[in-house]
Amino acid sequence: MKKENVVQILIVGSCLLIYEFAVRAGWLDAFTFIPFTEMIRSMFQCLGDPEFFWTHVWPTFIEIVISFVGAAILGVGTGLLLWRSDFLHYAFQPYLLLFYAVPFFAIYPIFITLFGTGPVPVIMVGILFSAPAVISNTAIGFRETRKVLIKYGQSLNLPFSKMLWYIYFPSAWPYIFSGLKLATAYSIIGVVATEFILSARGIGYSISYAYNNFDLYSMYGAIMLVIVISLLSNTVLGYIENRLFRRHS
Repeated sequence: MKKENVVQILIVGSCLLIYEFAVRAGWLDAFTFIPFTEMIRSMFQCLGDPEFFWTHVWPTFIEIVISFVGAAILGVGTGLLLWRSDFLHYAFQPYLLLFYAVPFFAIYPIFITLFGTGPVPVIMVGILFSAPAVISNTAIGFRETRKVLIKYGQSLNLPFSKMLWYIYFPSAWPYIFSGLKLATAYSIIGVVATEFILSARGIGYSISYAYNNFDLYSMYGAIMLVIVISLLSNTVLGYIENRLFRRHS
């Protein structure tokens, strides 16, 4: 383990210990905060409850996965189009940069009208909220491919499909993976936040329901589940990224 990783763990661990002590010592309002150890215990209680798992955890997980996969496919495909066409790139790039300035969740009634109140609008919001990060990074990655690599591929008379596979993708994948990491976070945010207002199930709904009923333990347990899902998602993507880096380096 690298020294910087050890330092990061020590910083997080110290903050959690300070928070735990502050809550148990009464320095923080017990009506609002609970000890971190109780959050962990509540999270495992939620996971150990079959009804909660299949009603809330599993639907949210599936919606996040579908949103991420949809954003990855849409993002990489659209990014390739923006790479191949200077007109499309310069026409749509300003809108992609300004996308997150738009209060996206303010238009959720439109999704209810179009798709109803099931999982479809939740997934659509997750895809549309996370796809622009993949689109922008994919287009930038392909455009940043070094000229010497392109000329080398052309000197070998490689067809476009092989140029794409052996030259452009290996060169652009660091940018693409940066977009995919962002898409993971945005998919989780989009799905969980939409469940607050559009769904009658899922982790987002369970957090909102627990908050409205002053059930702090269930609320913090569900919040910890969201954090764990985020950490696991980024860990898996980081592992895949490192494997690809070693393969192409």
